[in-house]
Amino acid sequence: MIVIADSGSTKTQWVVLNRGKVISDITTQGFNPYYYKPDELKKALFEELHYKIDAEKIEEVFFYGAGCSNNKNCSLVKNALQPFFTKAIIHTEHDLTAAAAALLQNKKGIACILGTGCNSCMWDGEKVTANLPSLGWILADEGSGTYLGRLLLQRMLSNDIEEELTEKFYKKYNLNFESTLHKIYGEPFPNQFFASLSKFAGENLNYPKCRQTVKDSFSDFIEKQVSKYPGYQNQTVSFTGSVAFVFQDILKEVLYEHNITLGIIMKKPMEGLIKYHSR
Repeated sequence: MIVIADSGSTKTQWVVLNRGKVISDITTQGFNPYYYKPDELKKALFEELHYKIDAEKIEEVFFYGAGCSNNKNCSLVKNALQPFFTKAIIHTEHDLTAAAAALLQNKKGIACILGTGCNSCMWDGEKVTANLPSLGWILADEGSGTYLGRLLLQRMLSNDIEEELTEKFYKKYNLNFESTLHKIYGEPFPNQFFASLSKFAGENLNYPKCRQTVKDSFSDFIEKQVSKYPGYQNQTVSFTGSVAFVFQDILKEVLYEHNITLGIIMKKPMEGLIKYHSR
């Protein structure tokens, strides 16, 4: 039996497979090595998985995680997993590898993540061959929920969007101009506030300038990320993540306008990972 884990900063999905058949599907807290010390990670694993997975029967573990972008962090996660999965071979990879494997399987193409944050890579059917550096929400993250929320908020506060929508925003969140600025600059984690506004955008696409803001966010992602890959217009480009999934009609429109061939849009990569590891 094998275990596939798709881990973000807030949640981890664990699927146990036996010859391609799903035995169990478990959700626990996220395990980002940037936020956990090794002992904390080990403790959390034992507490959350001890009664849910028969670790003695697991032969291999494929852990795809946010934060597993360098050898140090991959080793940290592997060393935390090994005392629990004592008989298993542990593989630790970045969540971008999970996205590419899930979306493209053994075919070449470009894989993109558009969720709270964003990322992208080129995939040759076996491995990531090119990846633009992720600059995070302050400097980049075009196309993500955080970027979309920030762009929408900027336009509302600058009177560059329907006045009715701005008033609707103030009423929904019990804010005004001054308290909104305080929420951004005077409270912790403004990025979480920005990201939460992607839902507000989705609820108000009937406002033309709100819909245009979503389009602009995706266009910025194409310009800053996808277009940087050589021959991108001759590649199939696929997407995973909640933002890509929820706004897929607008995303398809933007891709068509940029003469880009869409592969698939998948809300979460696990379905594709099960298929990939069952081959």
